[in-house]
Amino acid sequence: MANVSPTERTLDIIELLADHPEGLAISDIARRLKLPKSIAHRLLSILVDRDFAIQDAVTQHYRLAIRTAALGLRFFGNIGLNEVCQPILNRLAQRTGEFVRVCAEEDGELVWIARAQGTSEGLRYDPTMEAGPALHATANGRAWLSTLEDAEAQAHVRRRGFILPPNYARSGVTNEQELLDELQRVRKDGYAVSADESVVGITALAAPIPDREGGSALGCVSVAGPSVRMPSSRLEAVAPDLLAAARELSETWPIPHRSWRPSVARCR
Repeated sequence: MANVSPTERTLDIIELLADHPEGLAISDIARRLKLPKSIAHRLLSILVDRDFAIQDAVTQHYRLAIRTAALGLRFFGNIGLNEVCQPILNRLAQRTGEFVRVCAEEDGELVWIARAQGTSEGLRYDPTMEAGPALHATANGRAWLSTLEDAEAQAHVRRRGFILPPNYARSGVTNEQELLDELQRVRKDGYAVSADESVVGITALAAPIPDREGGSALGCVSVAGPSVRMPSSRLEAVAPDLLAAARELSETWPIPHRSWRPSVARCR
């Protein structure tokens, strides 16, 4: 921790608090981030002074302020994300009657940015917009990896390994050979499928959003719902609408993007 800058530690605090809207005690924050309590207190004080965090007067717990989320919403508003993406997601959700999400690629990771719910009654999948999908263990992750060269896809997965996030049930891909086999299937079909993996009882299919300049995918769009409603025949029926939405998003994508392309040394 000695080489970690105060800026990095502050960002770690923001990311931690984003997952705990109810707030955390300073002792919990220090313990989870392995920080001395004095340093955690100093950094939290700065966030509070700048109105990026709030300390509850009763519990003394810290949580993020609305101002923090508003920065992201301001950015999305300035680039026209809602105007461009949301109508496409709403149409896909209406046509499929399931939950639809879009994630964007940034620095080799996927981040959830928009959603639409197509289910109004009965079984309903309605997850929170938590941390982005694990690359090897989700339909979205494998759909994006499929747009890279094999060596690049392997390199991205090696950064975190085949270790599952704590809240994931399992993964159908547990080693590099399984990964390469799965990516070959995704490239053939045009979309990836995840059944009862990150969440038991949920099946998702995801398609990469093509980069018009021919680089790696801009992100992915997915349709997910209860596995009892998503047999293989239903996946095949949903796939054309999903792929059409991915192409439409590609044509209107508003977020600046730096494509991941394999280096010359790694090209086959």
